[in-house]
Amino acid sequence: MRIPMAGRNRRRRRKRKGSFSFLYKLLMFFVICGAIVAALAVFFKVDTIEVTGNSRYTDSEIAESGNIHVGDNLFLINKFGAAEEITRKLPYISSVRISRKLPDTLCIQVEENGALCALEQGGETWLLSSSGKLVEKTNTAAEATRVTGLTALEPEAGKALQVDAEQQSAKETLLTLLAALNSREALSRCQEIHLEDGSYITLRFDGRFDVLLSWDADFGYKLDCLLAVVDTKLEENEKGTIDLTRKEVRFVPG
Repeated sequence: MRIPMAGRNRRRRRKRKGSFSFLYKLLMFFVICGAIVAALAVFFKVDTIEVTGNSRYTDSEIAESGNIHVGDNLFLINKFGAAEEITRKLPYISSVRISRKLPDTLCIQVEENGALCALEQGGETWLLSSSGKLVEKTNTAAEATRVTGLTALEPEAGKALQVDAEQQSAKETLLTLLAALNSREALSRCQEIHLEDGSYITLRFDGRFDVLLSWDADFGYKLDCLLAVVDTKLEENEKGTIDLTRKEVRFVPG
């Protein structure tokens, strides 16, 4: 069957018209996107940087560490990259949350490491956060919980604590124990944590008790038992050993 020339011409015109329509829509899409980007660049610049949660570092130190400046584009700032840089460069900061507040404010909310412990090795003392981050090397750590039995490999401020394979389990156990102590606001009552003995962990608690814990213990439950005994069962002048390695709590005066 033959198709008349007029019919074929009409089909070609419809195809060309459809192609032009698609190109026109695509062009308009890019024009609109360009206009939006231009508007963001012109109208949404950072005029105010609000920093909260900080006490050790100044607002400007925190902003500079994240490469954030007044005049930056509010929407082109890489929030996650800036937060990572802040925690890397400022060791005492444990977490960062960055948000935008229109029209021109960038909010930086930080959380600083609170209670710290002191990791002693080879005549050096490194402050360690409860999350396992090395904060700094120091000569004065009188108020920090003293930890023995772990050796940091190539310690560096701002980096996570690294140990050899043989001590990896001990490190993870320590961090679990620190988290349990922190959640009960009891880390400040713990003067020492000794990890040398493979049979049990020893805590020096309240300056008058040696507390024995099994390595695989439920630290949350055992610490609840410890606090209940120390705070309600024992006299303020009593001292000795509290054995939490058994099913029942055992106190040996001494």
